[in-house]
Amino acid sequence: MDVSVTGAYIYFTIPIFGGINITQTVVSLFLVSLILAVAGIVIGRNLSIRPGKLQALVEKLILMLRGLLVDTMGEHNAHWLPYIATIFLSSIFGSYIGLTGFLRSATADVNVVLVWAIMTSVIIAYHNIKNGGFVSWIKNYLNPLNIVGDVAQPISMGFRHFGNVAGGGIITTILYAALSVASTLLLNAISGTIVIPIIMIVLGAALFVWGLKSEKKKLLKKIVGIVFAVLAVFGILQYTAILVDVPILQFGIPAVFSVYFDLFSGFIQAFVFTLLNMVYISGACPPPEENN
Repeated sequence: MDVSVTGAYIYFTIPIFGGINITQTVVSLFLVSLILAVAGIVIGRNLSIRPGKLQALVEKLILMLRGLLVDTMGEHNAHWLPYIATIFLSSIFGSYIGLTGFLRSATADVNVVLVWAIMTSVIIAYHNIKNGGFVSWIKNYLNPLNIVGDVAQPISMGFRHFGNVAGGGIITTILYAALSVASTLLLNAISGTIVIPIIMIVLGAALFVWGLKSEKKKLLKKIVGIVFAVLAVFGILQYTAILVDVPILQFGIPAVFSVYFDLFSGFIQAFVFTLLNMVYISGACPPPEENN
């Protein structure tokens, strides 16, 4: 996940209206919108009564989301499915696009999620006016606490989503830097003398062979044997100055953390953000009988 503490990188500026910056976030959002649009066209182009595997999967996911929406907002609010689905898909794909390594996660930009939250606040205000009238809506703000609550709502929604995604990205960046330093220290320790890598190769080969013949913990012994051998090879390469300071610990280890910070956390934040949207909108759209 590409996240910079200095903000999104500006690729270029369009010289109109005082200058429009085309940033990493703008490019990521454009690609997410393009992917979702193309996917919608491709999937919806060949719909059939007897669905194939892809259509069946998509229909299952839509029904699951609709079920969650109906349980949260009520059957009378089922027409909000396209909006809620758009928020969810934009959020999750906006987070996952950072996994490419060269694009920034759109949700790691506070402007993106804050605009989504403000959109929901505008929808809520519109329906409050529609259901209770403009005068009643204005009277609601005679209480300063209501003003604070309505202002804090989109801010809390936006910063909750942004903070978790951006925080995960920053932690991953720090992890890469720490592993790079640790790799250098480890290789310097191994390559201090040629004897150490040779011993490690012998131990690695012995562990691997033991793993082949052993009946217990076979995989663990083989993995440890391979790790010993690989570290020894890079130690020899550093000792001979063929390759120096290779960040070997950056291979594999960050992927384990990425499962949480990028995949699991990205999905959870999209789900929570979507659920909050449903809860807030449902509060402004009660069942028809309650408006009479």
